[in-house]
Amino acid sequence: MRFNLDVPVEKRSLKPRDAIRLELEFPPVSGGEALADWTARSAGVLAALRPGRVPGPVRLTLTYEERAGRRDLDHLIRPVVDLCVRHALIDSDHRGTLREVRAGWGAGLRGVRVTIEPARDADTSVYAL
Repeated sequence: MRFNLDVPVEKRSLKPRDAIRLELEFPPVSGGEALADWTARSAGVLAALRPGRVPGPVRLTLTYEERAGRRDLDHLIRPVVDLCVRHALIDSDHRGTLREVRAGWGAGLRGVRVTIEPARDADTSVYAL
């Protein structure tokens, strides 16, 4: 039996930008249904805003709303990075593209503020500790 794999795909070009700044809901700490719901709501926001993309090497700055309770930044970074890749805001999440991720807590903020900027040539060097 042969299958026809010709699926019509709508192709649209995303405008390259110098930088993108977004305000999104606070991402869930755990996966599952909560993560799927957050991803769907955030996809709706991105579809409405049509922010474009930042091509090439990028620096990602994530500022999260300071909330009571125990939350680990390392668990909050991955959903936002995955969302940026899935919706083509950045080209990929491997080291050639995602050169730096800065994450922290911010007062007077709701959700998460995402800033995507091109990585300058000096940002692409290897750091030694």
